[in-house]
Amino acid sequence: MSMKFVSLAGAALLVAVSITPAYAQVDLSGQWAALNMNDARTRGPGPDLMDQTTVPLNDEGRAVAASYSYSTISMPERMCMDWSQDYITFAPHAIMIERVDDPVNGGVQAWRVSAGGSDRATMPIWIDGRPHPSENDIHTFNGFTTGQWEGAVLTGHMTHMKRGLTARNGSPLSDQAKMTIHLTRHADILTIMTMTEDSIYLDAPYVQAGSYRINPVGNAGPVNPPCYPLTEVPRLDVPGTVPHYLPGQNPNLETFAKAHNLPLDVTSGGVEHMYPEFRKKLKDSYKIPGECHVRDGGRLDCIPGPAPAQKPADNFAVPPPPARPAQR
Repeated sequence: MSMKFVSLAGAALLVAVSITPAYAQVDLSGQWAALNMNDARTRGPGPDLMDQTTVPLNDEGRAVAASYSYSTISMPERMCMDWSQDYITFAPHAIMIERVDDPVNGGVQAWRVSAGGSDRATMPIWIDGRPHPSENDIHTFNGFTTGQWEGAVLTGHMTHMKRGLTARNGSPLSDQAKMTIHLTRHADILTIMTMTEDSIYLDAPYVQAGSYRINPVGNAGPVNPPCYPLTEVPRLDVPGTVPHYLPGQNPNLETFAKAHNLPLDVTSGGVEHMYPEFRKKLKDSYKIPGECHVRDGGRLDCIPGPAPAQKPADNFAVPPPPARPAQR
């Protein structure tokens, strides 16, 4: 075999490899059930009113959070509106991931992450090398995400996001935000971590994560039933009504802070308050809250004061059935 033939064969092999479609290193497709026990409060009923202790809000972000009213999502024109894409790591829903194949070469063109519920748009993560659109292009609830494999981790970079929230209690997110998302599969467990950056409302990247387990039966719907707007609160049907609080008028502004004996600036968010080292500044002034009791195990509310006295246990014996009338 001549050296010329070997060289030609090697060159042909390199060309063949270069045009072969790149297949995903890990199969992410399937239905994934949300594992919410690690962040039961965040992904369940949601954080307390005005609890921004984990969010790196700046001054503008704190002001917007303090103006937020939960009644906003009861407005007919907003109750079916999608959340921004960062909602994937603090929503309680299951998700479905689909592989999108290139119709020409059969390679993986994208991974499509479903809404899970009816309140988040589908997230396509394009891995076919397409560029991001112009920064002046339209922003949609899908966002625009390109991705690449980093070992066994699919990493996506999202731009063109809609304005939204970083928590369900009003911590804001602007439409200038960008998000990095990592999807990592370990056997039947999927971990999704997001890192959201927002120069308008955040002083530092905000990191959140959620876990999921594969549903081998695949019998769950990819979305919830359709959302239909309706009147939940009649007063919100009055034209021009927009629930909000003016500066300093939010009645819940100090509720969480007082319940836990924390300074208001701590519970209002910020980079410094996110780290354990900040506890050193409070050690000489902090006082443990008084005794409290849990009234609702689902919300984990702790009511000040001792638990009320328990009533004596009832007799659970089943009473005898009523006597039947005599037969004639």
